[in-house]
Amino acid sequence: MIIIITPCSANKDDSTPIPNSFKTVQPSDYLDDKNLISILQRTREQIFRDPRTCLGARTTYAFDLYVRTGKAYRDLRESNNQQKIKSTLISGDEIKWFFLSGAYGIIPALEAAKKYQATFDKNIERKKKIPYTADLWKNTLPLICDAIFSKLHPTWLYVFGSKSYTYFIKQTDFWKTKETVKMFESTGQSGPSWLSPKLDDLVSSLLNNQLDAFNKRYPKFIKQ
Repeated sequence: MIIIITPCSANKDDSTPIPNSFKTVQPSDYLDDKNLISILQRTREQIFRDPRTCLGARTTYAFDLYVRTGKAYRDLRESNNQQKIKSTLISGDEIKWFFLSGAYGIIPALEAAKKYQATFDKNIERKKKIPYTADLWKNTLPLICDAIFSKLHPTWLYVFGSKSYTYFIKQTDFWKTKETVKMFESTGQSGPSWLSPKLDDLVSSLLNNQLDAFNKRYPKFIKQ
């Protein structure tokens, strides 16, 4: 199994409803520890109660919420790999995609999600006056991530995001002990544009069975 972890986006698109016949994912599908599930849900609920979060009313896949509009996903949209990888996620179990999120903590692509405003980044919090949630997640999100990895047993893990987001993965035992990880860490406002072609390169490699070539192109850790 391959796991991809990417960041949430500032702009979010909740215009695509989840068809009734399509599968959705629940926390119990990616976490076995009931205590961690409870912590995940309670922390999300605490953040959503903050009126600055501006929680939306419509529900969509987390994948569509971020990928349809986020700058880090521009190349994915332009190459048409967006729809191809979404179909792959829905139809199979060999690839799992998660998003690091200021409100949801970590959320899989096929979990139902709503629009919100929250961030792990202090500079964004000051600029946009939205909830800063990294302190709420810092002690538990790495444990949740490690529990996900323990349950799913990824053969490779690919992580994309700014330092405020990759921080949580760097605290995991998986990152510290495994070599089958690639991390792409961006910097500043240009960060999403730097991540975008690299993420599309990964998705193209997965779709075309060229993952070995992708892995040879990049070291374990690459920073903008």
